[in-house]
Amino acid sequence: MTSQKKQDPRAIRSKRVFKEAVVEILIEDPDITKLTVQKIAQRAELNRATFYLHFIDINDLLKQVVYDIFDDLSLKISPTLQIDNLNNQEKLMTFLDYFYKHRKILAVLFEHPGFKRKFHRMLKDMIVIKRERECLDPTEVTLSMDILASSVLGIIMWWLKDGIHFSSEYIANQMIALYR
Repeated sequence: MTSQKKQDPRAIRSKRVFKEAVVEILIEDPDITKLTVQKIAQRAELNRATFYLHFIDINDLLKQVVYDIFDDLSLKISPTLQIDNLNNQEKLMTFLDYFYKHRKILAVLFEHPGFKRKFHRMLKDMIVIKRERECLDPTEVTLSMDILASSVLGIIMWWLKDGIHFSSEYIANQMIALYR
């Protein structure tokens, strides 16, 4: 029988504080090349040695931040896949509310092609699962998965950059109307 070692609450807190610090710094200045361990440690009010206890380097920290975001997004998407009604506004609004809540860091991350590719792939996978679940005949589907995923990605990126004054409810209604 294997037992998982319980993680020290101080280690959990330190990792969280470092992640929050790097997000705050990137929101202020999205230029990743200006990031240093010293800046992150100062913002976190922890020392560099503590940083290296938890992360290999800045890239490792950034990867973990991105993984956390994708884990959160997956949790927001999975309820959408469990419903029978493709146009469920409430579930779509919950998904969009996540983007609104984290809009500043997501706007920074969307500037990086790797993040966009990974998010596009996640949307495409979601569409495939949804279509399989609904037993849709592929010959009757009017929009390809790539076009649909690209459209959703484009709408979200536009909303975060230029249309944030629109509510998630408004954006959800527009998306539903678009794909009817």
